[in-house]
Amino acid sequence: MKTIFRFLGLGLVSTAVAAAGTTAGYAQDPCADVDGQTAVYTKFTEAFPKTTIADRKVAIEAGKQFIEKYGSCETVKEQSDYLKAAVPKLEELVVQEGNRIKTASMFARFDSGINSDNTDEIYAAGKEILSAQPDNLNIIVPLGVVGMYKSTNENNYKYADDGIRYANLALSKIKSGAVFNKELKGAKSVGALKYEYNKQDAINELTYTLAYLNYYAKKDKKTALPLYYELSQSSGVYKNDPRIYGTIADYYVEQGAPVGEQIAIEIQNRKPDDTAEVLAQKEASIKAKIALFNAYTERALDAYSRAHKVAKSDTPAAKAYKDNLYKIMQGLYKRRFEKDAGLDAYVASTIAKPFPNPTAAVTPVSDPEPATTTGSPAAVVTKPVSSATPKSSPDSSAPLKTPAVTTTAVKAKTVVKKPVVRRKGTR
Repeated sequence: MKTIFRFLGLGLVSTAVAAAGTTAGYAQDPCADVDGQTAVYTKFTEAFPKTTIADRKVAIEAGKQFIEKYGSCETVKEQSDYLKAAVPKLEELVVQEGNRIKTASMFARFDSGINSDNTDEIYAAGKEILSAQPDNLNIIVPLGVVGMYKSTNENNYKYADDGIRYANLALSKIKSGAVFNKELKGAKSVGALKYEYNKQDAINELTYTLAYLNYYAKKDKKTALPLYYELSQSSGVYKNDPRIYGTIADYYVEQGAPVGEQIAIEIQNRKPDDTAEVLAQKEASIKAKIALFNAYTERALDAYSRAHKVAKSDTPAAKAYKDNLYKIMQGLYKRRFEKDAGLDAYVASTIAKPFPNPTAAVTPVSDPEPATTTGSPAAVVTKPVSSATPKSSPDSSAPLKTPAVTTTAVKAKTVVKKPVVRRKGTR
């Protein structure tokens, strides 16, 4: 009997173990765990519509849990396939939202810098933004033009290199067809706050930035002059900005200055005991330089005349600015033609012609030979005294600084020192 109970006991244990094994096997079958599937999927669907990073992370976690546990179950294949596509997108949104939150303070700092005219802050915040968004043209454009504005207002070239760098980058992107994602006065625009422009205005502003900073800050006139000329031929505010023509006039005066000095030196180097042959060589050299000097003077007078034409006179400061331009023109005209009468007619005729490209070679202008006594020295030609280039703003309300008025009539045989090129005016 004991033997029977001994065997029956083993049978009961075996049955219990078998039953336990059956229960465990049933609990481990995820495809039959409808309640579990429902609970995890519900957790996902409840968090999915919410847009905070925390809620999206809950949805991501639930989605991954569902895929891991039930992704191979045929009964929930539709839900699994959906989650396999949705979870990566949610992860991407979380990254984007994290970046947005991270950069929000940088954008606020950038805007604050613009509103307070704090150029250091504009560049610091702008560069930080571009480290995360290197193609953000709405940041690149202001970083280009603000360097020019700061330099113009304060004669401070601290930001010249940054201005040139970002202006070149912005122009390259715009001319390559960059898409503008903002709108200003009914037109697609780019930039931020007061440095936001439509396409043509953006191109003009950036081109002027490159012209100004290369000419004055970097002394790279070879790069700057074609840009100034491009602006003179463009549409927009800079076509009628006297600074464009004034700078080009400055350039001609500067180029003519050493020619005038050399003329004075060569005239003084003529000696009473020069042979006829030597004297003829010296006279030929002087005449050639006089012709070249005439050309530079006429080019300068042309450019100053165009500056005078477009300069405003609607405020006392603007009127003084324009009046001084006219005095400079009078001085150049008298220097060139040795008379006062006829300036207005000459100017009207000159500016009716196409504006010469300053990068083109200057053609010497020879005057008819005057009647002179054989052997007597030719009249000495000297260069203009004043090369002060008036600069004004396209905004007539901006203050205009008037360059110093210099003597307009210069006596013959006077050697004149090279004038200092002044940059006046603010914008």
